[in-house]
Amino acid sequence: MRKLRKSTANRKRSVPTISNEDTELKKTLFDDNNFNDINENLKTNIVSFVKNESDNETEEIESSELKKKDAKKQPPGRRLKLFEIYKFADKLDFLFMFIGAIACIGTGAVFPLMMLVYQNVATSLVKTSIPPNLLNYTTPPNINPECILKPVNSTADTLSELRGMIKWYLILGVCSVLCYWIGFSLWMISAERQVRRIRFALFRSILNQEMGWFDKLNPGELSNRLVADLDKIRDGLGDKKADFISLICRLFGGLIFAFVTGWKLTLVFIALSPLTVIAFNITMRVIAKYTAREIKAFSKASAVAQEVLGSIRTVTAFSGQQKEEERFAENLREAKQIGIKKGLYMGLCQAAAQVAIYISFTITFWYGPYLVRTECQNYNAGAVIVIFISCLQSTFSISQIVPNIQAFAEAAGSGGYVFDIISRISKIDAFKSEGEIPTMLVGDIELQNVIFTYPARQDTPVLNNVTMKIPSGKTVALVGASGCGKSTSIQLIQRFYDPDQGRVLLDGKDIKTLNVAWLRSHIGVVSQEPVLFTGSIEENIRFGKPDATDEEVRAAAKMANAHDFIMALPENYKTSSGDKLSGGQKQRVAIARALVSNPRILLLDEATSALDNTSERVVQDALDKAKMGRTTIVIAHRLSTIRNADLIIALDKGEVIEYGTHNVLMDRKGLYYELVIAQQRKEKKEEEESSDEDNPIELLDKKELMRRRTLSFGSVHSEHSDVPDLDTMNDTTVEIKKKRFFRKPFIFKILKLNYPELNWIILGCITSITFGTITPLFALLFSEIYGLFAEPDIDKANTQTRNYAIIIFFIGVAGGICQCLSSIAFSKSGEALTMRMRIISFASMLRQEIAWFDREENSLGALVTQLSSDASNLKGLSGIRMGIIFNAVGAVICALTIAFQAGWKLTFIVLLFVPLMFFSGILQARRMSNTKKTKEKKSGNLSWEEKGGTFATEAIDSIRTVVGLHQEEYFISHYEDCFNNEFKRSLIKIQLQSFGTGLANSIMFFIHAAAFGYGSVLVENGEMEAVRVFRVFSVITFGAMTVGRSTAMIPDYAKGKDSAIRILNLNNRRSNIDPNDTNGIVLDKVQGNIQFDGVKFVYPTRPKLRILKDFNLLINASQTTALCGPSGSGKSTCVALLLRFYDPYDGIVLLDGHDIRELSLPWLRSQLGFVQQEPVLFNLSVRDNIAYGDNGRKVSQEEIEQAARKANIHDSIISFPQGYDTMCGAKGAQISGGQKQRIAIARALIRNPKILLLDEATSALDIHSERIVQEALDVARSGRTCLTIAHRLATIRNSDRIVVVDRGRIKESGTHDELMEHRGIYHKLNMAQERNDDE
Repeated sequence: MRKLRKSTANRKRSVPTISNEDTELKKTLFDDNNFNDINENLKTNIVSFVKNESDNETEEIESSELKKKDAKKQPPGRRLKLFEIYKFADKLDFLFMFIGAIACIGTGAVFPLMMLVYQNVATSLVKTSIPPNLLNYTTPPNINPECILKPVNSTADTLSELRGMIKWYLILGVCSVLCYWIGFSLWMISAERQVRRIRFALFRSILNQEMGWFDKLNPGELSNRLVADLDKIRDGLGDKKADFISLICRLFGGLIFAFVTGWKLTLVFIALSPLTVIAFNITMRVIAKYTAREIKAFSKASAVAQEVLGSIRTVTAFSGQQKEEERFAENLREAKQIGIKKGLYMGLCQAAAQVAIYISFTITFWYGPYLVRTECQNYNAGAVIVIFISCLQSTFSISQIVPNIQAFAEAAGSGGYVFDIISRISKIDAFKSEGEIPTMLVGDIELQNVIFTYPARQDTPVLNNVTMKIPSGKTVALVGASGCGKSTSIQLIQRFYDPDQGRVLLDGKDIKTLNVAWLRSHIGVVSQEPVLFTGSIEENIRFGKPDATDEEVRAAAKMANAHDFIMALPENYKTSSGDKLSGGQKQRVAIARALVSNPRILLLDEATSALDNTSERVVQDALDKAKMGRTTIVIAHRLSTIRNADLIIALDKGEVIEYGTHNVLMDRKGLYYELVIAQQRKEKKEEEESSDEDNPIELLDKKELMRRRTLSFGSVHSEHSDVPDLDTMNDTTVEIKKKRFFRKPFIFKILKLNYPELNWIILGCITSITFGTITPLFALLFSEIYGLFAEPDIDKANTQTRNYAIIIFFIGVAGGICQCLSSIAFSKSGEALTMRMRIISFASMLRQEIAWFDREENSLGALVTQLSSDASNLKGLSGIRMGIIFNAVGAVICALTIAFQAGWKLTFIVLLFVPLMFFSGILQARRMSNTKKTKEKKSGNLSWEEKGGTFATEAIDSIRTVVGLHQEEYFISHYEDCFNNEFKRSLIKIQLQSFGTGLANSIMFFIHAAAFGYGSVLVENGEMEAVRVFRVFSVITFGAMTVGRSTAMIPDYAKGKDSAIRILNLNNRRSNIDPNDTNGIVLDKVQGNIQFDGVKFVYPTRPKLRILKDFNLLINASQTTALCGPSGSGKSTCVALLLRFYDPYDGIVLLDGHDIRELSLPWLRSQLGFVQQEPVLFNLSVRDNIAYGDNGRKVSQEEIEQAARKANIHDSIISFPQGYDTMCGAKGAQISGGQKQRIAIARALIRNPKILLLDEATSALDIHSERIVQEALDVARSGRTCLTIAHRLATIRNSDRIVVVDRGRIKESGTHDELMEHRGIYHKLNMAQERNDDE
C-alpha cells in the first residue's frame, strides 16, 4: 500500500510535464483540420442499420428514459478523411502496415496461380479419360473439326505430368498460409498499438475537460465512446483492413485470370451476377428492417421486466408474480409475430437468391462445353472449370467485402467524434503547469460582481451580479431555496466553471491566474451525495491525501465519527467500499477523506444530510472542530446546523438578498427570518401532535415470551444453520441436478420444450435436410458435365450437357422452395420457443427469494440482460440456425454417399482434412466474432479490459469528485496499466487468430494436392476413373461449403446451449422462500399478535455482519409499536423478516403463536399491508396501482375509491385529467411524492390487512405532504396491529409502544414519556432532535 501511495504521489507530481506534451501532441496532430466542418452526408449500408438499431434498442432496454434524453443530446460526428485515422501511428506501425499490405496482396496473387495449376490438372484428367480407340462419330456442322477429341499417346505420361504439378499446390499453400499469417497479424498488432494510444489520449482528454463540457453530455455516452467507438476503430484499422486488401486482390486476381483464360464465358457469368447481388441485398434489407422492429417490440416487454425486477420487494409483498407474468407475456406477443414475419420474408428472399445463383450455374454449364467444342484453341475442360470457380469466388468476395467497407465507414464515423474529443483543449486545464503557485495561502475568498449561467442551460441565469466576501478562518453559511445558486458558488470557488462576468478572488488574486491543481489541492469538499470508489475504505480515505500514513487515516476517520463503525466491520479499514454501507456511513467516510488532507479551505455542501440524529450531532461537532482556523463555506437546508456561523448569506434567484449573523438577520426579518420561521412552524406542529395523550408502558415480560414460545419450532428449524450456507447448499443441489439433467443429448431437451410446434419442426427438418442435399447433387452433376468433356460422341455430349444444365436449374428451384419452407417452419418454432423460455425465465426469477436478488451476479442490469440475451441465444439451438445445422446433416449424408460410391479410398484421404477444416474454421470464427474474455467470464474474474473499463466508468460517472480530489492521474495510470496488460495478452491471441485465418483460407490448396495426387495414382492403377476422381473431389469440397456455414454456427449453438442450461437451471432452482407455495397453515382468525423470539439474522450476501442478535420483541394486537434507532441497527430487517423476504438463521417469528414459516406464504402476505419509505408505483393507471394491493381477486371500483378515501387521495385522483385512469408513469414519475405515498397507502389498505407495516412512510415528504400522509396513516392504523419505523421521532410519540433498537438488539422500550424519564438512548436521540429543532 505504501508503494502504491508513493507511486501515486509521483504520478501526481509528474502531471504538468505529461500534460504539456499531450497539449503539444494535440496541436501537432489536429491543427491542420477544421473540426467544425461536419460531414452530414455520411451514408451507411444495411449492416450498419442493423447494428445501430440493435445498439440503440439495447440501450433503450437498459434505460429507456435516459435513451430519449441522449438521443436529443447526441452530438453530430464528422467523418475522418482517408488517412486521418492513422494520426496515432508511428514509424513501426507504418512499417507493419506496409509489410502486412504486401503480404495480403500476396494472398490475392496466390489464388490465380492456384487456378492455373487447377486448369492444367483438370485438363490432364480429361485427357486420361478419352477412350484410346475412338469410333467414327458424326461431327455436327457447327463443331470445329479441330476440336474433335484425340486420345493421348500415353496415359501414364499424362498422369506423371499431372503429379509433377502437385508440388505447386503445396508450395502455393505454404505461401498462402504465411502471407495470411504475416498480413493479418501485422495489421492487427498495428491496430492494437494505435488504438491503445487513441484510448489513452481519449481518456486523458475526457478527464481533462471542464465541467461545462460534461454537463452537455451523458456519462454513459462517454463510457460507450471508450468501448464501442474504439472497438469500431480497431476493426477499421486491423483485420478488416487486411481482409479487405486480401479480398480485393483475390477478386481482381480471379477476374483478370478468368478474362485472360476465356473472356466470353466470363462475361456470361458476370452478366448474371447482378441477379445474385440484388437478391442478397434485398435479403439483408429485410433482415435489417425486421430485426430492428423485433428489438423495438421486445423493448416493451423488457421495460416491464426492468420495472418489475427493480421493484421485486413490492411485487413480492403484494404477491403480484402471476399478474406480472401475464403482463410480460402480453408484451412479448408482438415480438413473436414480428419474428415469424421476418422468417417468412427471409425465406422468400433467400429462395429468390438461390434461384438467381442456379440460373448463373445453368447458363455457364450449358455455354461452357459449347465453347470447348467450337473454340478449342481458347477453351478446354480445365478452362471452363477454373473460369466458373474464379467467377464464383469473385462473386462471393464482393459480398464478403461489404462488411469490411461497413467497418471502415463506422471507424471513420466513430473516429471523427473520438478525435474531436482528443483534440479539444479544455477551458480549465488542471493538468497544465501554468498558473501561479503562491508560497503562502491565507484563505480570503471574494466573489466580485459574478454573473454565471451553466453552459448546458444558457437560457437560465444562476448567479446575477453576486458579490460576497469570505474572510480567512471564518465560517460562512449560504442559505436559500433550491436553485438559488449556493452550490454553484462553491463550484466556482473550486474552479469547476469560470464566471461569465466578474471575478473570483483568493487572497486578492483572480483564481484564473492560479495553478488549478494547486488550488484544488488546498480545498476539502464534502458533497451532499457521497461518492466512494472501488477499493477498501482505507484507500477511499487516502484519496484525499495519497501519501497519508495509517495514523492520519485513522485520525481523520475518528474526526468524522467513522472509526467505530469501521472497526465493527469484518475487515475493518480493509473492508471493500462496495459492501453495503448505509448512506450515513458513506457520508462519514467522505468527510474523513476531506479532512485527511488538512485543507486550508473547507466546503461543506449538506455534509450531514444523510445522517441520523446521533451521528449528525457527533459529525457536526467534528466538523465544528475541523472548521477552526480554516476558511469554511457551509451550505445547509437544516438551518440549525449553521446558526453559529460567523456570517450567513441569504441567496434568492441568483442574487444576494441579505447577509449578517443569525441574530442580525433575525432582527431584520427578511428572507432568512422567513426560512427560520417556516422551519419553527413545522417543528411546532410536530410538537403539538406528540402531546395529545400518553398511554401506560407495557414492559417486556420474559415469562410471557417463554410461555408463548411454540413447541413446533423444532420441526421447522431443527438445527442452527447459517442462511448463506443453506443458500449455497441449494445451489450445489441445483448444479448436481443440472449435470444429471443434461446427460441425455441436449437437443432432445430443447425439442421437448418445443413440443407444441413439433409439426413445424418436422417440416423444417425435412426441408432443411433436403436443401442440404442440393449442393452435393449439384457437385454430382458438375462432375458429370466435366466427364462429358471426354465423351467422343458430340451429339450425346451436347444432349446430356443440356439435360444436366436444366436439371441444375430445377435443383436450384427445389432448393429455393425448401429453403423458404425451412425458414418459415423454424422461425415459427424458434420464436415460440424464445417466447416460452423468456416467460419461464421471468417466472423463475419472480419465484426466487429476495436474498437471491441481493447477489451481485443477480443485479437488475444482469437479470434484464439475461432475459434478453439468453432467450435470443436459444435461436442457436432452434429457429433458422437449426435449419442450417440440418442443412449440414443433409449435405454430409448426401456427399459421403456419393463420394464413397465413387471411390472410398480417395474419400477417406480427403476426409482426413475435415478435422483441420473444423479447427481452422473455429479459429477464424473467433476472429470474425471478436469474442473476448470467455475464460475470465466463466471463472468469474474480470479481464484486464473489464478492469480498465471499471476505472473509466467510475471516473466519468463521478467526475466532480475525481476532479475535486485532483485524482485524475490515479485513474489514468490504473486505466493505462490495465490496457497495457490487455495488449500483452492480445499479442498471443492475434497470432492464433491469424494462423487460423491462414489455415482456413489455404486448406483448399492441400486438399487439391491430396485429392488429385492420390487420385492420379488410383487412375493409373485402374482402381478409379478420372471422372470419379473429380466427382469425389467436387462433391466433398462443395459439401464442405455447406458444412462450413454450419461450423460458423458452432459458437451460436454453444451460446444457445449455455443459455438454455442457465434458464433451465434457474427454473429447476428451488427457491428457499417460494412465493407460490400454498402449503402451510391458514388461520381461521387473525388476532395480530407478533413475536420475535431469539431471532438471529445475517444477510446472505454479508454473512460476517450480524444484523439481529438474539432479538426478542412482542407486538400486541391492535396496537402501534414503533421501532427507532441509528441507521443499520436492524429496524427494516424486522419488517423484511415479518414479510418473509428472509428467514432468520436462528430463532423464530410468530404470528398468533404460529411460526410464520409454518403458515401458507401467500396467505401470510395477504394479511400484511406494507408501505415503504420510497413508494414504488408501476407504469399502470392509478386504478391498477391501487388494485395491485390485492392480486388474488378482481377489485371493484367501489373498493378502490373507498381505499383512496381512507388514504386521503381520492380528491386528488378525481382532479387528474383522466381520474383513476391516469397513468402513473415509470416509477410513478407523473405524480408528486406525497400523492405517490398516499396511493401506496391505498394499495396497502385495499386488501384490508390485519397488520400494517410502515417503513419510514413519511420521511421523504415535504411539510405539507407529510401532514396529509400522516393523517391518512393515523386513520389506516386504527384497529390494526401496526409496526412503524421512523427516524423522525415526532411521528411516533403517540405510539402505544416505542422500541429502541441498536446494533441488532433491543436496548429499551416503553411509551414516549417512560423512555424520556429513563434518560437512555431514546432520551438522547430525542434531545438531539429537539436541540436541532430549537436551534
